[in-house]
Amino acid sequence: MATEISETLAFKTQIHKAWDATEQRMALRVYPRRSIAYDYYGMNAAQSQYLRALSYAKQNQKIEIPLWHAGCRLSESAYTDFSHVSLDTVNLWQFRGCSGVMFWRNDKTGGDRYFVKALYADGSLKLTEILEQDYLKASTVVYPTSYGYLKQEDKYSAYSSNLTTMQLNVDLLDDYSLTSLPTALNEYNYEAWKKKTPFQDALPASYLGVDIFPLAPSWTGDLAANFTRNANLLDNETGLVKYDLKSVYASENKEIEYELFSRSEINNFQRFFTRCKGRLKSFYAPTWLSDMTLVETASSGQLYLLVEWPLYWKYYASLSRRKLIIVYLRSGSVKIFPVAGYSTDSTGEYGKVYLESALTAPLRKSDVVMISFLCRYRFDSDTLTTDYDTTGIANVSTSFAEVNA
Repeated sequence: MATEISETLAFKTQIHKAWDATEQRMALRVYPRRSIAYDYYGMNAAQSQYLRALSYAKQNQKIEIPLWHAGCRLSESAYTDFSHVSLDTVNLWQFRGCSGVMFWRNDKTGGDRYFVKALYADGSLKLTEILEQDYLKASTVVYPTSYGYLKQEDKYSAYSSNLTTMQLNVDLLDDYSLTSLPTALNEYNYEAWKKKTPFQDALPASYLGVDIFPLAPSWTGDLAANFTRNANLLDNETGLVKYDLKSVYASENKEIEYELFSRSEINNFQRFFTRCKGRLKSFYAPTWLSDMTLVETASSGQLYLLVEWPLYWKYYASLSRRKLIIVYLRSGSVKIFPVAGYSTDSTGEYGKVYLESALTAPLRKSDVVMISFLCRYRFDSDTLTTDYDTTGIANVSTSFAEVNA
């Protein structure tokens, strides 16, 4: 019985950083490596004996395992002599690269296993053989199956002579070329979101040809960030301390947690990570922080915004970063403005944010919910781990690294 379930996608990106922190990135994997981790409880002697025996498996021994987090119902009953099985399209993402399908009964009798030949855009699976019995829609649970091998760190705990627990950590041997998703369901096509974060619909899919990551943080925990400045410390430990400033660009890393409440949200998050190939491809995303506070309404034709904090010029004027802002409006819409530069007003009390083009409509202070920077990020890890609470609810913790391009 699996109680804790996680799935990991792992790309491999080679990154070369120049002296000024400019990056050149190259993908070393076309498809991600995929692994799963399930906690099992052996509730009787036979189950516990099997779990302990797995600890003695040869490292190169290939096993086949159902992907328990991807279980789903048939969308139509399947009958004897059928070679096609119909599923809802939202369930097909997890079947990519898998070798087979299992019609599950229970823990004692197991299920019936068939090989998969192809996946189709209508949600159907083509099997390599015909069904040997009827499988009714209301009572049949279907699981994709995949070959894999146990990782080296597997261990078990015995609580009694008959009760054993063990976490199975399996690297899957997916064959994406054999059972690939149809174009209509691949990583470049999103499913309908069941639940959306604030302003998700208002954000455009891309800006200047670069994807925009649309999800706001779940704020289930603190949003942690750290900075590494691009400078070398020159310290002989007895004299003066000096720094060799390589560039003005600090490396910001933000740890963000996302709660995903439907299978479509889980699939779409993994799709975005797959499109980026881990750390390879950068994207735009709002900071989702109140980075500016508007002091007064900006009239139509105005070339600047007057904001509360006066010192933006001191920290951002020399950077090519932080030159895009996104304004969230009470109407539920957003506006993106390129920034030409920063200054202060004549009194020095407020900051001036100069825009690249004049406002085409007034920006009223009462209409503004928040102003954030729209930054260029990439994922700071080639690995994405999805922790499942149920088959349709999961948690993802990931990190963003701010980059120039």
